[in-house]
Amino acid sequence: MRVFSTTVLLAAALTLAQAAFADEARSRIKLGQAPEQAGRTALADLIARAEALSRSGKPGEAYELLLSQEDTYIGIIEFDYALGRAALDSGRPDKATLAFSRVLALDPAHAGASIDMGRAYLALGDLPRARNTFRNLLSLDPPPQIRAQLQAYLDLAEAPSSPQQAARSPTQGYLGAMLGWSSNVNQAPSQSVIFVPGVGSNFELPGQNVKKPDSFAGVLGGIDVSRALDATYSVYLGGDFLGRRNFHESDFNVAGYDAYLGMSAVSGPHAARVQALAARDYLGGSANRNMEGLTLGYVGTLSPATQALATVQGGRQRYIPEDFKIFDADFIVFGAGGAQKIDERSTIFVVLSAGYQNDVGGNPSGNRDLVGIQLGGEMVFGARTRITAAAVGERSQYDKFDTGFQTERHDVRRAFEGGVHYYLERDLSLRLYLSYAYVRSNIPIYEYTRFEGALMLRRDFR
Repeated sequence: MRVFSTTVLLAAALTLAQAAFADEARSRIKLGQAPEQAGRTALADLIARAEALSRSGKPGEAYELLLSQEDTYIGIIEFDYALGRAALDSGRPDKATLAFSRVLALDPAHAGASIDMGRAYLALGDLPRARNTFRNLLSLDPPPQIRAQLQAYLDLAEAPSSPQQAARSPTQGYLGAMLGWSSNVNQAPSQSVIFVPGVGSNFELPGQNVKKPDSFAGVLGGIDVSRALDATYSVYLGGDFLGRRNFHESDFNVAGYDAYLGMSAVSGPHAARVQALAARDYLGGSANRNMEGLTLGYVGTLSPATQALATVQGGRQRYIPEDFKIFDADFIVFGAGGAQKIDERSTIFVVLSAGYQNDVGGNPSGNRDLVGIQLGGEMVFGARTRITAAAVGERSQYDKFDTGFQTERHDVRRAFEGGVHYYLERDLSLRLYLSYAYVRSNIPIYEYTRFEGALMLRRDFR
């Protein structure tokens, strides 16, 4: 789930909302709910102390202070609203919605609680309810300053980068077409003559095993269907396909499809999923490889701006052509990392990974250990443009002595990629992708560099 930080801008907007509607909100407090004067004085002092803690950068302490008096003051509008504000500011949007719900049950026109309820939905990733909340508030014709901020909140809830797994539509899909160029469609070394120490002489690679540039065109698409079992659990299934044809090097045309089935669970700031996947890819028009896998994933919201994530993936790959069966393997990969929201429209992330690939086909390099890191981020400009960037580093170590090259193989892979997504309409986008990758190995037949660029037109359906 994506979360949205409580910034100075949001606090200023909320202050304006409170000022604009303070008198009206107070007038709706029912006399039957008013405590005795001494109790009201004690409540006012409690709220003042909590607000002072929040202003000093201690919203968590403010929340705990108010929570300690919940049994005494629950059901009083001023208290529940202050409790909800403290819960939201301290990264407990699920608790905030409970408090705001009590306020709105007694005073449906409470402006501050209505706005903050929408913010809590944003923090939880519940975008449909966030959108409905802000649209309803805009329909009430608020003052210009408040209208501008409500529109900004609505833009966030409708931003192209905002949809989360926790708030997925029942049915989603996409179709795309792309045109691009690659400096190395076959991921092969640039040198055609390789020295092989095991035989003490040079070896000339076949032409198909030497770097080949080409232009390409392709199509891709997918569908995802989900069904909520209850407020916590959902099941989903779907699939994707890709076809990419080179203009000249048809032996390296690639295609593939996959199908998946999974279950997700969302409870407050925690989200988890388990997913099974089966896939097949094609090379040069012929079936090349089958892959099956199982993924377990977790995302936790630590604060309105911070998420932690963990994954484990296990499975197997089996090649179909006899010449490629030596690359058959079973694998498992662990990942852990986090994402940090810098402001309302910028996010960065880091993921560390480690894995093991067990050779079952007789690979001359043997089993493989790997460690890696991925750094990236995205930034949204206005309502139409999103920029993404990522860098990947990976080191692989194999355990079998290669008699031909008289060494145990080890590789280092670096990759950089970026994209600019421009939304012509809400669900129609033009996307430019650029990527660069290079692999360095102590066995030169495994070294290569590749630059690719592609322009894609994509239509999303939801």
